[in-house]
Amino acid sequence: SVTSLETSFDPNVTIAKFKAQKWTPLKIAFVACNILLAAFWVVLIPSTFLKILIPTAYITAVLLPITSQFFVPASPIFLWLITYFTSRVLPAEWRPRISVTLLATLESVLFGANISDILTRFTHPILDIIAWLPYGVVHFVGPFVVAIFIWLFRQSAALKYWAFAFGYMNLLGVIIQILLPCAPPWYEIIYGSIPANYGMLGSPGGLARIDKIFGTKTYTGTFSTSPIIFGAFPSLHAGCSTMEALFIGHFFPKFTFAAWIYVGTLWWATMYLTHHYLIDVVAGACLSVIVFFLTMP
Repeated sequence: SVTSLETSFDPNVTIAKFKAQKWTPLKIAFVACNILLAAFWVVLIPSTFLKILIPTAYITAVLLPITSQFFVPASPIFLWLITYFTSRVLPAEWRPRISVTLLATLESVLFGANISDILTRFTHPILDIIAWLPYGVVHFVGPFVVAIFIWLFRQSAALKYWAFAFGYMNLLGVIIQILLPCAPPWYEIIYGSIPANYGMLGSPGGLARIDKIFGTKTYTGTFSTSPIIFGAFPSLHAGCSTMEALFIGHFFPKFTFAAWIYVGTLWWATMYLTHHYLIDVVAGACLSVIVFFLTMP
């Protein structure tokens, strides 16, 4: 993997590869949509410095072969990240109304009970730690571990499929969260059915108990100022873990069982920590399955 890396700094190499591409109308339209979406979020960024820095840095990284081999495949991930973090500056008049009771109602109708509520009735420090490890730790390092193992032990094209599927799954999930804002279980516990507004702070839910155990305010501070407070549906924690398990099962079949054990534990953790309803978890998993089978050959 290391010996096959491109080490050139000559932009002409990248330009030649660009010209060699077979540019079908569908591919041109797809790239254009990505550029327009990225431009939309860049324009919304309040800082003029960042408005100039972000596109300049990205274009430079794409032109240099030594960096373009990483930045081009990772473009869907960058598009997802700028969509997620910049969504906090969306004008209030553009934002849809927040639904407070939709998810709880759907869960009761579809599953016969509020499953997430049942899972939160009994808590214990040991259960808190078991839930915290996949939800608050492995979730953030897992994608990098999967990417590294695919890069080291499988074909070079496999990593591109991983970045493409993982990035667009998260991007689609964030867009749905922006267009269909829904209150998570912790909101129902704290506020009941009081109408929500975008000026409210988020809550760490059950992760507040982790802050208490370790004497920190890490999760309280992070979730209170999250860019998308009311992004319960779909659960991207469930989506990410499902995507990881699908890729592990495809490229490393021996670890399939262990991967799905992790997925099941994380799905439980999302509800136990009052961050998602069961319907959010199911939707996130379905989103991953759809994107995986649409993008993988």
